[in-house]
Amino acid sequence: MNHRSASALVVLASAAALLVAECGSSSASPRSAASNPAVSTKAGSARTTGATAWKPCHLPAGYKHFFKLDSAKKVSGNTVVRVTPQTCKVNTENDEDVVYTPSGAARSLGFASGASVKVLRDTTTVKVAPKWLVNHELTNTPYFHYRVNGQNQITAMQEIYHP
Repeated sequence: MNHRSASALVVLASAAALLVAECGSSSASPRSAASNPAVSTKAGSARTTGATAWKPCHLPAGYKHFFKLDSAKKVSGNTVVRVTPQTCKVNTENDEDVVYTPSGAARSLGFASGASVKVLRDTTTVKVAPKWLVNHELTNTPYFHYRVNGQNQITAMQEIYHP
């Protein structure tokens, strides 16, 4: 191998290593997403958005809280959900960029009699019984707005649609 070929291989290898290093550092991982406020979530996928203005998410009338649905199960004949309270913010320039952040410890909540539960089927909201949550997987995201009564039971919850 002559001197030119060896030099060309060294330059090519250096360029490839630099490209791999650049691609690796710019991709968003769950760890970098958690530590970087400029990383947003759109239906569960992370991507970097740069310098962005954010505002709190809008809650429908009557709803005061967000949560992430961790699980649902039957306990003594009643449906109980394990949830993590969340705060929510949305990109002011692109309402499809939404970030949820845990705002408290996970906890279990039961349902009040006659509770309203709405989940998404494609882009349509459908009403289901709370027990439906036990054996079905959500197709959109595990994020909901919800209301509770004085006994800390869920009276209404609705899955949030993110395009």
